[in-house]
Amino acid sequence: MDTDSKLIWRFAVIGLVVSTLVFAYIQLFGFFDATLYTLFAAVCPPSLLCIPFSDVMKEKGSSYAIWVLIGLTNTGLYAVIGAAYVGLRTKQIHPA
Repeated sequence: MDTDSKLIWRFAVIGLVVSTLVFAYIQLFGFFDATLYTLFAAVCPPSLLCIPFSDVMKEKGSSYAIWVLIGLTNTGLYAVIGAAYVGLRTKQIHPA
């Protein structure tokens, strides 16, 4: 595996960790203020899926399923960001 692929995987893992930490915080404390919610939305944009699914998330099983979806989506988003970073970095190193 080359270094670019490893970097993209690292970004993806960071995305999964971030969404897991947001989920853990919400499960532990259950509440947060507007500033913290804005921070959650900035580092884990798929967490905004909690808004349209708020009625469904009242059940514990549904909540876990939606957070798995949020975690996978955030992982993919961070992987795309990592791929863009790698693409921009290699473009600057090797101009056409």
